[in-house]
Amino acid sequence: MTTWIRLQRRRRDPVRYKPGDLAGKTVLVIGGNGGIGFEACKHFARMTPARLVIACRSKEKGEAAIEGTFASQVVISLFLPG
Repeated sequence: MTTWIRLQRRRRDPVRYKPGDLAGKTVLVIGGNGGIGFEACKHFARMTPARLVIACRSKEKGEAAIEGTFASQVVISLFLPG
């Protein structure tokens, strides 16, 4: 048991950010107008996809997220169910 604890407490290298390239691909994020979905949208926008689709329930919140953050980075579509 103590060996397992020592292995868990060892220092590990931090996870490094490796920028990817999503050129020519479409990314769909559900719930991208707030919380972790919003952070995911910002991350994917940095990877320059051909199109970023944000699916959310509220048109106003979705448009506010697009206007405030993704002004001219990528082509963004807003999908509203119903």
